[in-house]
Amino acid sequence: MLRSGTAFFVARSGEMLTSAHVVRGCRQIDVWPADLKSVPASLVAIDEQRDLALLATNRPVEMVARPIARSVRRGAPVYTIGFGLTPSTPLVPVMTRGSVRGIVQPEGHRLLVLRAALHEGNSGGPVVDAQGELLGMIVGRYTDKPELSVAVPAQDLAQFLHSMSIAPAPPALQAPEMKPGTRLRQVSALVQCAE
Repeated sequence: MLRSGTAFFVARSGEMLTSAHVVRGCRQIDVWPADLKSVPASLVAIDEQRDLALLATNRPVEMVARPIARSVRRGAPVYTIGFGLTPSTPLVPVMTRGSVRGIVQPEGHRLLVLRAALHEGNSGGPVVDAQGELLGMIVGRYTDKPELSVAVPAQDLAQFLHSMSIAPAPPALQAPEMKPGTRLRQVSALVQCAE
């Protein structure tokens, strides 16, 4: 059985974030970055409560997403990317535009609520603002309201990475002039889990 989702680079040494439910119980994990060359990945750590997973690859990268710890404005436009949405072309990323609906705190953990109709392949994908700065990571959607999705905020991603001794890349590597779609495609990858 093969599961797929999205992951994104958070360190130049090749570490990636994704949703824990995408890679939990995998016998083998492979990621397919923008150059479409498969790279094996290993599971380093999981935060079950926040549905976060850290993956390690042996692939150094130049461009990474950097968690931005700042406030998020209701109604602000957001962009996300997902892989594996179409079975015939799983390596083709699908970008979705949405907006911030609000913040909820179920079970003591903050979640961004987004007005964006997403699919299973979006799990683990980065959420960026109009400047391409990371706001969070997709972890799910409302089954009774398919137009609403949820993401772990960037502040929580930063805490998780800090607990794993991963520091954000220097700002010079972030290329702030990039359009959101360009940045999403460069830092994101299809992640496949063989159970």
